[in-house]
Amino acid sequence: MVRTTIYLPEDVHSGLKHLAVEMHCPMADLLRKAVEKTYNEELEDLRAAQKAWKAHLKNPGKAVGAKSYFAKRAAKHA
Repeated sequence: MVRTTIYLPEDVHSGLKHLAVEMHCPMADLLRKAVEKTYNEELEDLRAAQKAWKAHLKNPGKAVGAKSYFAKRAAKHA
């Protein structure tokens, strides 16, 4: 594991501290889980976009409009 430093707004830090106490775990565990979840979701989206781009290059006639794509992506993350 690599150690890193991040800056959090005071209210977020305080909230995480209280949550960690309630969940009987270190605050670092909560941060790691949140970062891993976000990273995995973004990586999944990137891979899906790369796959879609390759498919588009093979058959541009089946293209999905940008508005439709971003609406679907936003709904997925809501």
